[in-house]
Amino acid sequence: AGQWGGTRAAHSLRPILSELGCLPVSAMIHVPFAQQVFDDNGTVVGGESEETKWVSYVDRCLSQLEWWGEAAKNHRTESDPTIASPVFTKSPSQRNAP
Repeated sequence: AGQWGGTRAAHSLRPILSELGCLPVSAMIHVPFAQQVFDDNGTVVGGESEETKWVSYVDRCLSQLEWWGEAAKNHRTESDPTIASPVFTKSPSQRNAP
């Protein structure tokens, strides 16, 4: 798998998560060689400047996630998503074309 094995797995899961109704954000958080980035207590190795870089990197993803959450919440107040796409009442076969 190597240092990027988890990244390849995450990219493969994106379409599956979308099908399940998740909204994956474009900014992903990759930490190759995590054991070199964090110490045993989970603190970023390299001091404050390294920590600032990682916080900025992670904030990009979290900002996108927060934006999607707020957008979905705001839209839900305007439109009920179950009207256009009703919840299954019997079985998943209801999604099949007539």
